[in-house]
Amino acid sequence: MGWPYHFVSLDDGQQVRRRQLLDSYGQIAQFSILLLPLIYQLSLGVRLLFGRLQRKHVYEPVKEHQSPVASGFKQPAIDGTGSAWAKLRWALDEPVAQGWETRKEWLAILVWGAWLLLLVLRDTGDDYLHLTRRFGIVAASQLPLHYALALKSWSPIQYLARLSHESLNPYHRLLGRLIILLMTCHATLYLNFYFQNDLLQKRLKDSDVILGLTSIISALLIGTTALARIRHWNYRLFFYSHVMLSLSLLPILYFHVPYLRLYIIEATAIYILLIAQRNTEQSSTTATIEPFPGTNLLSITIPLTPSLKKRNYTPGQHIYLSLPSLPQKLRINPFSIANPDPTSDNHIHLVVRTLNGTTALLASLTKPPQPTPILVEGPYGSANYFPDPATYDRILFVAGGVGATFNLPIYRDLLRRSTAGDQVPPANFVWAVRKDEDAVWGVQVLSEQCKGILPKSFEIFVTGKGGSASDGPPPIRNDSIELQEREGLLDTSASKEGIAEAVRRGRPNFRGIVDEVFEQGGSGDRVAVLVCGPSDMGASVRKEVGRWVWRGREVWWHSEEFGW
Repeated sequence: MGWPYHFVSLDDGQQVRRRQLLDSYGQIAQFSILLLPLIYQLSLGVRLLFGRLQRKHVYEPVKEHQSPVASGFKQPAIDGTGSAWAKLRWALDEPVAQGWETRKEWLAILVWGAWLLLLVLRDTGDDYLHLTRRFGIVAASQLPLHYALALKSWSPIQYLARLSHESLNPYHRLLGRLIILLMTCHATLYLNFYFQNDLLQKRLKDSDVILGLTSIISALLIGTTALARIRHWNYRLFFYSHVMLSLSLLPILYFHVPYLRLYIIEATAIYILLIAQRNTEQSSTTATIEPFPGTNLLSITIPLTPSLKKRNYTPGQHIYLSLPSLPQKLRINPFSIANPDPTSDNHIHLVVRTLNGTTALLASLTKPPQPTPILVEGPYGSANYFPDPATYDRILFVAGGVGATFNLPIYRDLLRRSTAGDQVPPANFVWAVRKDEDAVWGVQVLSEQCKGILPKSFEIFVTGKGGSASDGPPPIRNDSIELQEREGLLDTSASKEGIAEAVRRGRPNFRGIVDEVFEQGGSGDRVAVLVCGPSDMGASVRKEVGRWVWRGREVWWHSEEFGW
């Protein structure tokens, strides 16, 4: 079967009919977006229904908090819907490849792409130009959704989907690629039409074609600079190019052809809302930046201003910092809040590793230490949508380096709730650092909270002294190991013996650690696993946890990865 589309001549009535079809299918492509939250809400209802029908436990309700500060986790965990559903969910949450999005996200965008392709092809007959223009208008109809997915707050999508900006961001990236693909098809078909009809040289001088090609080049640059390799190599290059190109794309498309202007106006309104939201979320204050001795870590203390005190804080959140003293405001990568309750502490505490670029600039502000004017934006993060960890039977925290700034506040919150009389499940905390000094800040805050005695479930693996994990399960708590072999942390309020009990030499054997957690409970116990560290660490832990998922265990998995 040959190519079904041809260059056809239309009379005035047929031209009007084609215009009507183009507008109507563009509107269908846009308004069908409203079906997505409805489908999602229905899926949640079905999941909840099956969860109640197949409930394995009846969990004891968590007691009211007796401590003066309530935990940020309010909602209980939704009961599992059977091992088959758990296995399917686990398989869909696997990344397609390292650094790529998950199968679930790719499946969602492929289904949506198939729907948009159907809208592109339907009722086009054999009209080549109708097909060409349909690609363009369907692509433009998705721009408002694409820009809405970039909202960090004030987002109806987050509310309807019950997902954070961080969880929606992969869909933002994939939808962007889909829009670029549709736009590229539109441009390619048009250029072929001009070439076949000897119009290319003439049309390349016309403003609509120039603007169209400029928009395609801008879109391709947006997609290229948003690649994971570029973001990790130079985050500032990605950020500034993304902001400037996404802003310039809108007026270019607005003046390209008049039929797209409704969608461009909608996207522009959302972009203005995005800027207003980010400016509204910012607060001016000062920060004290101090180095940790013997490390490349920085301690940043931010006192809470009245506007910062009004915000809702949940353990595991992060904030953005800007330095208004620079010629242009410098956006810095998100930093996890290292203390579980800034409102009670009356300050936000950050622990930052000094690398190249902006963190090196922060390090330069410590000489001499002095209050530094900053802008704080947030808090943000997936933790706002977490189920209550206390409603699980067991919890495993795994952190690598400064990844503990995400996990440690949640762990400390559970310890506080346990002390206050709440019913809290057993929690294991595994922290891998390169050298002893990298863990000092965590040992200090934890020992202060626990009155000088570190919990037995808290373990630090120091990997920078040449140690490595054995092939078999390691002795997670082996009293035969000499205490002096595990000393080295700087003096803290905890006893040296308590510190030594927490320290291991060598890399953690995640198979042994994961097996110990899952073997301690019954086959019906549900386990929460929270990981924050390099991507290869997250992949290693997920591989070991996956063995238990395929055996039928219920697992809530969350990984906050960093790769720079």
